[in-house]
Amino acid sequence: MATPDHGGRLRLARLVVQHRTKLGWHKSHAAEAADLTITTYMRVEKGQSVRDVTYTKIERGFGWAPGACMAVIEGAPDLQEAGEQLEGVRIAPVAVAEGVRQSVQHAVIATLPGTPAGDMALLSEGVLAELRRRGIVPAEGEDSQR
Repeated sequence: MATPDHGGRLRLARLVVQHRTKLGWHKSHAAEAADLTITTYMRVEKGQSVRDVTYTKIERGFGWAPGACMAVIEGAPDLQEAGEQLEGVRIAPVAVAEGVRQSVQHAVIATLPGTPAGDMALLSEGVLAELRRRGIVPAEGEDSQR
């Protein structure tokens, strides 16, 4: 789903350009770090509408906290880096179980776009159960924030 807030997207675009410049990266390097095509990356820098998964990729590529891009679009003054402390509260990289579910969903959408939502949910839960069985993901109730 793309976000309709053009003013918020322009605010995010300015911050993305500032961060890329601060890192000394060319646009192509930033696009590669975010695992995006240069065309999609340029849409972000221009404040144009993109899919929400694009913001997730920008966050990962730039080391920002999950949801940081949408927070700026919705009015936050600045981007938060993953693991950064804000007013005494540590911003965790992601709730582990939710991160697994989102990752599986994004992978399925990218590789098998016609997959029904119910099948994606079953696959996500199956992957999560297997990761828990192997001890890679904490047991349910232990993974609220890691």
